[in-house]
Amino acid sequence: MKYIIKESRIKDLMWKYFDSYKYKIHEDDDEIILVNSDNSFDWNYTFYDGRLLVSNDIITGIEGLFNISGDDALEYAGEWFEDKYHYPVEEIINWDGWA
Repeated sequence: MKYIIKESRIKDLMWKYFDSYKYKIHEDDDEIILVNSDNSFDWNYTFYDGRLLVSNDIITGIEGLFNISGDDALEYAGEWFEDKYHYPVEEIINWDGWA
């Protein structure tokens, strides 16, 4: 069975998904890092260039739940981060952890 869901409703559901994570927030003069309950970095934002690194686990979760592309998942993730933390996102990168 197929359902038609308005984009605004999908966005609301995604925001609830993003908000369902309970993060510890580490912030200094250079960056803000959101750490999940496993002590892994899910989000890393650098102030000087507006770059947002988003964990691959977050992006693939959104792709699978909402049947959207990785690029769309990144765009929604960036928009959520801007809305939630009020920092402008200039670049969004799907990030698989420290190299």
